[in-house]
Amino acid sequence: MVHANVMSQRSWSSVKKKLNRIILVIILFLLAGTSMVLARTRSLWATAWDINTPQKIVNVVKTAAEHDFDVIFAEVRYRGDALYKPNKYIRTFPNPEPISYFVTLEDFDPLSFLIQTAKNFNIKVYAWMTTFVITPKYTYKLPEDHAYFKHPDWICKTHNGEQMDCNGGEGIFFDPGIPEVQRYTQDIILDVVANYDIDGVILDYIRYPGNDYTYNPLALKHFINDVSTNQYSNNYTDWKQQVVSEFIKETGAKIKFLKPYVDFAVTAFADLQEAKYNKYQDWKEWLGFQDLDYVHLMMYTKSDYSFKDLLDKYLSDVSGNKVALSIRAWDEQKRYTSQDIQSKIRIAQKYGFDNISIFHFGGIIANNYNLADTLTSK
Repeated sequence: MVHANVMSQRSWSSVKKKLNRIILVIILFLLAGTSMVLARTRSLWATAWDINTPQKIVNVVKTAAEHDFDVIFAEVRYRGDALYKPNKYIRTFPNPEPISYFVTLEDFDPLSFLIQTAKNFNIKVYAWMTTFVITPKYTYKLPEDHAYFKHPDWICKTHNGEQMDCNGGEGIFFDPGIPEVQRYTQDIILDVVANYDIDGVILDYIRYPGNDYTYNPLALKHFINDVSTNQYSNNYTDWKQQVVSEFIKETGAKIKFLKPYVDFAVTAFADLQEAKYNKYQDWKEWLGFQDLDYVHLMMYTKSDYSFKDLLDKYLSDVSGNKVALSIRAWDEQKRYTSQDIQSKIRIAQKYGFDNISIFHFGGIIANNYNLADTLTSK
């Protein structure tokens, strides 16, 4: 019996060793899978005016395929409008937004055509949607049923009660601090997720326009209510950051509930001081959100020195797993070259950031950038 027990212990020891080897192999396999998920991506931004006809969409996809882009970010919501069919099949999420004035072909669905075309080249499509900016520079281009005309009480205002105008060129914003604005905007986003076979959503302009335009009376009423009932600190800056952060967290959770495989990403100003205290984007906090896959930081400087400075100041302690860098690819003066873009990609890689998005397709074409050299830099 003693001999049998010894043999049994030896056999069990052998089994344990084999089990440990198997477990180690499984762990290594899982880690390998994780590294593949976090592998480098190259994304190409395509603006609304670059995807408003079939011919333009074919040109975008062809260019992306030729130069090894993995993803196209297609601007399907420009300014409170649609380059897709609102409530196309599923009508769970109310979406009254008009077809964009960029779409002049009757019954043409740019997003659907893009998805079909991109699949032929194994390229993913993200619905790029502007969030709280609601008008272009010139409001006369908007139809009468546009949200800007239907909800003037939602527009950002100064502390004197003056309504925001378009003098800055970005457009007019709805105030993110108004619950009705959040629900309206979220319904638009979820409608696209529900009705289209997209690979991801990337939200842009997910912010305030600046600290001068944060005093809409409806938002202030909501702030006072939150402070009195939800134990928020009586700090308006903190509250505005929280408003934007909670919108992202809640929207991400709802997207993942609808379609867990759809990626969720947002954009932010890379300069954290500017982001937090002028635009109210606390993007370092966002990196901890479970349902947020990527934060794309806008690194649009032409200067390598400024590019490095942003990395040193705000990203030296940040992992590249959930951060992607959006790099400038346009220049009105034609002095910013392919080599300048390539240099920034190399710098980003040295700092551990290999997920790169190039902004934007139109600038690449206008400046005749050599994408092959640009995107293969190591």
